[in-house]
Amino acid sequence: MLLTALLAVAGLAQDRVVERTYLSTDRDVYVAGETLWYSAFCLDAAKGTLTTVSSVAYVELHDAEKMVASGKVALLNGRGAGQLTIPGSLPTGNYRLVVYTSQNKAEQGYDYNGLASKTVSVFNVFSADRVKDGVELVDAEEYERCRIKSVIPGPDRASLNVVWRDSVLEVTNNGASRATFSLSVTHDDGFASNGNPTIADFTAQARRVGPRSFDNSILPDFEGEIIRGHISGFSEEILPKLLGKFAFISTPSTKSDVYSSVIDTDGKVAFFTGNIYGTKEYICEIEGIDPSLNCFIELESPFVNAKVAAPEKLRMSESLREPLRARSVAMQIERHFTSDTLLDPLSVRQCGLFGEHEIVYHLDDYTRFTTMEEVLIEFVAEMRARRRSDGSRDIQIRLDNGSLALFSSMPTLMLLDGVPVFDQQKIMDYDPLLVESIHIYPQTYYIGSRSYEGIANFVTYKHNLPGFQFGGNVRVIDFQGVSWPTSFTGQALRGEEGYPDYRQTVYWHPLLNLAPGQTLVIPCKMPDYAGRFKVSLEGLTAEGSPLQAETSFSSK
Repeated sequence: MLLTALLAVAGLAQDRVVERTYLSTDRDVYVAGETLWYSAFCLDAAKGTLTTVSSVAYVELHDAEKMVASGKVALLNGRGAGQLTIPGSLPTGNYRLVVYTSQNKAEQGYDYNGLASKTVSVFNVFSADRVKDGVELVDAEEYERCRIKSVIPGPDRASLNVVWRDSVLEVTNNGASRATFSLSVTHDDGFASNGNPTIADFTAQARRVGPRSFDNSILPDFEGEIIRGHISGFSEEILPKLLGKFAFISTPSTKSDVYSSVIDTDGKVAFFTGNIYGTKEYICEIEGIDPSLNCFIELESPFVNAKVAAPEKLRMSESLREPLRARSVAMQIERHFTSDTLLDPLSVRQCGLFGEHEIVYHLDDYTRFTTMEEVLIEFVAEMRARRRSDGSRDIQIRLDNGSLALFSSMPTLMLLDGVPVFDQQKIMDYDPLLVESIHIYPQTYYIGSRSYEGIANFVTYKHNLPGFQFGGNVRVIDFQGVSWPTSFTGQALRGEEGYPDYRQTVYWHPLLNLAPGQTLVIPCKMPDYAGRFKVSLEGLTAEGSPLQAETSFSSK
């Protein structure tokens, strides 16, 4: 018993980085169906500065009983951004927005209700459903008192100055340190704030976090999300046949969204990715598995479905009827028009597998052959097919090793639209008229711990493996990747002239940076309705000092 206890204590490390993550949102009151935009600040609590450890954070939206929506945000040097669509079916009430990293999942006793969470109010304008025991009706005067009381004065804003001048925002860094921050311009339509902790509250508490204990079996997401799974459908007798084989996940693509993992003694797999952006179809397969074995890969959810305390009750008043009507119209217009006119995807860190050394053959109308064998013999000099003793073909690539150019003797990897095809005879049997181009990578490549001497990617016109038949062990699943960081540019809505513009979030940028003394000038087109608008800024200096600034103005 003593030995067991000592081993258990040894598994709890004291020297891992203690992380705390703060989400700055474009606002804290929404209607069901709107998009919640957020900017993430992940701190090394011991230093009080942005962390360089975790590359992904996990976001959950909760009611009093369960998780109702989720998302992931890619982190680069502690900063990231994303968005979460609030389900249109959510009943009216308050919800808790929770954020954490794998470091927090490994931390003993991590408090998901702490300052890393915040309250979000949701009004469902199409349903009378309300969160059970979660809504309180008050008269207009009481609601106004709650609204005024909910306004929290910000900390000293001397280092960042925000000025509005004739549809232009000017932000000046008067401090002596570089600043990173989010900036939102929203319609102030009279809703009470939730009184959430500010980034100053968050940083002050984060610095007070002392040493913590960690479960070392939960690894941090250094390069990107670690996707975990297991092999289903096998028995104890079949497991020895799976040990040491490689599992793969991939998505139809022209590039390198493919990852591998060796199957361990428990039938588990772990894919170390460089972060996968967006929701995609992922193809899960096992290399060299006997097709008669009914085994397949199941991926596991990375979300902890945190146990959180019920948020305080949402106060409602008859005075909110008109603002909610305007919010309803705005939500419907924005969902219809903003997808390709208002959103500006920001740059992300790409994790290319192949690099720049690429040989491309375009199969145009002048180089058409009826079989793939003719394509390789007559057109592609860097590839050849050798017949095995069983009659099938083994495709080889001529490697570029400096002065020597020899065909590979070890296994090569064939991809069809970026998806591994381990039975190379299927490539030989594939219709070349469906293929637009062949991309050859004539060097040794490592996918996880699996190596290949050369890779060839057969890219079709449709980029979705048309006409290809998978084996019975292959599973195709929908995978939720990290949000693509996006700014809300504030350009005019598309539509007929005079079409009403009811945007509530007028401008949103989650990842702005300012050097000392620098001024950022931002054109900001206003909606075509009159009202009062609020400018909010939250951020950190390079030394981890909080930044917060607010201003407001009226538009005619």
